[in-house]
Amino acid sequence: MEQIPRIIWEGDFGNDYTKRNMKLMSRGKFWQILNKYPIHNCLEVGCNWGRNLLDIETVTPVSCKGIDVNAKALSEGRARGLNVDYGMGEDIPYFNKTHDLVFTVGVMIHMRTPELVRTMKEMTRVSCKFVLFAEYLGDDEEVPYHGERQALIKRRFSDIYEALFPDAKLVDTGKLFKEDGFDDVNYWMYDISNCASENAKQEDARKGFIKNIRCSHAGAFVKSSEFVSDGGLHSGRNWPWGWKPTYQRGLPGYRN
Repeated sequence: MEQIPRIIWEGDFGNDYTKRNMKLMSRGKFWQILNKYPIHNCLEVGCNWGRNLLDIETVTPVSCKGIDVNAKALSEGRARGLNVDYGMGEDIPYFNKTHDLVFTVGVMIHMRTPELVRTMKEMTRVSCKFVLFAEYLGDDEEVPYHGERQALIKRRFSDIYEALFPDAKLVDTGKLFKEDGFDDVNYWMYDISNCASENAKQEDARKGFIKNIRCSHAGAFVKSSEFVSDGGLHSGRNWPWGWKPTYQRGLPGYRN
């Protein structure tokens, strides 16, 4: 039986990937690009141990956080003082428009079509200014990848994104090479401030707070009866599992 990608990345396959990525060289030269834009905070989807986050915090004043599904990678990131937590691109555990920049590097290539489309929508939902992705460019070309089928697919990611969000404005694009710390990937950066996330409010109302996901700054889980309402879509909800994560005003994930 073929495993779904999330299970692959959570297990030994993802652990081996993390081990290989510990050797990545600095990408700080590229990430200085963020200094050109009004970006104060960012979120990386599929951050692994945090190579990109570490470089961004080194060469810019941008505050970073990342999400990933691999426990070993998250442990490595936290050991380096990075703000990383469990989460997946198809269901990002943050509210609408809470980050100036949301980005991926070498993550969309590992997604099948339904996951890819959902992730692009989620990234746009939680961003208030920019979306960036750096990925291998190709024409739906499946590449053998460490023995797994459909684990690496090269696509024209910009075409897919622009079809989903025709109001997105391309503000920067180019190619990154090994001397930049990358592996011959293309990147696209979009201003999405005029884009509306599809059914964003309905998605918030449906999703509420994500079960069993603990945001780095949110504190421990509390019983529903102890939760102080934020006065929004989640007020008075009867939480079937009896527990929900606390959020405080001004902290990541709180919808003001």
